[in-house]
Amino acid sequence: MFFNLLAVAATALIVQTTPADTTSAGRKLVRLISAESAQLIVRDSVTYRKVTGPAQFLHNDTYILCDSAIWNVEQNVVDAMGNVQVIQNETILYSDKINYLADSSLAKVRGNLVQLVDKENNRLRTHFLDFHTKDSIAVFFQGGSMMNKDGGVIESLEGIYESKIKKFRFLKNVEMKSDSTLLKADSLAYFSELNKALFLGLTHVWQDTVYLRANSGWYERDTEKYLFSDKAYVLTKKQEVWADQIFYDKKTGKADLVKEIQIVDTSQKVIFFADKGNYIKEPLQATLYEKPSMAYYSLSEEQSDTLFLSADTLKYYTRALGDLDSSFVADAKERYKLSKKDPLQTLINNVKKEGEGDKGIKPPQLAPPPPRNTPVTSTPIKDSLLAPKDSLLVVKDSLLVLNDSIAISSPPQKDTTTIRFTLAYNNVKIFRGVMQAKSDSLTFNSIDSIARLYTLPVMWNEGSQFTADSIQFVLSGNKLSKAELMSNAYYISREDSLYYNQIKSTDMIGFFRDNKLTRFDALGGASLLFFLAEDSVTTMMNEKECKFLSATIDSAKLSKVKYFDGIKSDIFPIVSIEQGKDRLKGFTWRESEKPLTRFDVCNRKLRPSEGEAALSVEKPLFPNTRRFFPKAKQAGKTDLSKNKSSEDKKVLPDIQR
Repeated sequence: MFFNLLAVAATALIVQTTPADTTSAGRKLVRLISAESAQLIVRDSVTYRKVTGPAQFLHNDTYILCDSAIWNVEQNVVDAMGNVQVIQNETILYSDKINYLADSSLAKVRGNLVQLVDKENNRLRTHFLDFHTKDSIAVFFQGGSMMNKDGGVIESLEGIYESKIKKFRFLKNVEMKSDSTLLKADSLAYFSELNKALFLGLTHVWQDTVYLRANSGWYERDTEKYLFSDKAYVLTKKQEVWADQIFYDKKTGKADLVKEIQIVDTSQKVIFFADKGNYIKEPLQATLYEKPSMAYYSLSEEQSDTLFLSADTLKYYTRALGDLDSSFVADAKERYKLSKKDPLQTLINNVKKEGEGDKGIKPPQLAPPPPRNTPVTSTPIKDSLLAPKDSLLVVKDSLLVLNDSIAISSPPQKDTTTIRFTLAYNNVKIFRGVMQAKSDSLTFNSIDSIARLYTLPVMWNEGSQFTADSIQFVLSGNKLSKAELMSNAYYISREDSLYYNQIKSTDMIGFFRDNKLTRFDALGGASLLFFLAEDSVTTMMNEKECKFLSATIDSAKLSKVKYFDGIKSDIFPIVSIEQGKDRLKGFTWRESEKPLTRFDVCNRKLRPSEGEAALSVEKPLFPNTRRFFPKAKQAGKTDLSKNKSSEDKKVLPDIQR
């Protein structure tokens, strides 16, 4: 149609622009390119041209097409009516009528339906729009909605379209729907060629069962990538996430987080802190850098018990038990069984039953650590090659064959029990009430519930210090039940400002109640130095040797010690002890490395939950879209009401102290 109009322009009525007038600052007049007729009429001493069409005007490289028009040549104003189109480059405006003020280069577009269509076929609809032809800028007000070719919509009370840079700005009560994403914002910019939205103020986003909030950021629809910055917040079914900046890739489910990071997982009762890290919500996976720390918490009658862990790098992830390698699971379960045994007590009971006294006692067996050369950074996944192939395992007795063919054909269901893994690298520190620890690295999984500390590990419990080549913490119900010191085990407790009670052996096992040491056993060639006091003055040193011993701890002090097999004992006056003889070989007092408070491990302040407030945010209703696109499929409702179960809404621990 457009080119047909140009073709008939030569035979149509043509009015050329007049030469520049210095008194009018060289204003440019409208040109009538084509029309069926143009009739002069006079109203109130003002001369008009009544143009009937189809008619076509040109001004500022902008064409105005209409069925008819009243043209005030002197005032340089055109009132166009009927099937009006305003065409500038690849932008087209449709309306019932417009009032075009050429001196101001302003088209006031009004009608029952005003529609602007750009190159990408985005359709902006409103009742009120002003188009500035010189600057190629459109401004709408009193409500508008834009729909793209895929059915995504953005609406607001006011907005601006800059045609030259293909940019829409939506202002006040902004609501957006794109695929499974719903959005509300104070204001938003949309670049139509890039299919990219910028968040220009407080923004709420709902995506499936995830809620996100930030004060700025952007969204790329084609790549399904988001950036949330300035107090970013995320709420999922199981987690709450805070950070200064969150970069989220929906396709991979991975989020990169920067500054003031806090992740709370109420289902696993763990809290993460860091200044840099990445995160996947399902299954949960977090890798943290730059001052990372974690807090494992448990709640009992509103009383919190929290373990704090920090390192240079922290990794935490969960997997379904059925997805793990069967041999890995079997080994972990065997370690779990061994960890529940009391090796020395079992051995003593057996000896008593056999009436053999303490003679011939052999070293008890501890739960072995996994091989150090086993990669701990990757999750062991079930391998079909590990399935048993021995034909002898096949049941051949026909009497055992099930008659129910359905039962025979049904595959076993995968065990979906959640298994937790924690990996910590470099400068590991732990704080939990009266128990603290330090090492170079740590590994943990919730199958065997054993935390392993490697490379110069040390543990403190009240006034006692334990060291060994490696230390294993055995947890029971999220509480420390046992500590196993593997190779070169060394126990030290301070007697006074000068002397230390010491026990050294091949291995040691410490037993805990309410995270306090109540007993420990020294296994395999124990050497002891104890200091005795009279009237609060240390006067004697007791040196002992035996194969095994069991010590009872009361109020952080040695209360009772039982010795087994090959016992030797000597007592020396303090005054006769040679220099260095008051220390066993390998003595190192590492109290200066001990975390004194939880702030030495984690100096972060816990943010209070914002879940209830997030769930109360009203979701988009799209009133303008319903008005301007009544036949369009309405935005689906995103149900976040089940984001938090009653179990998840438990009070978070008080970790501020």
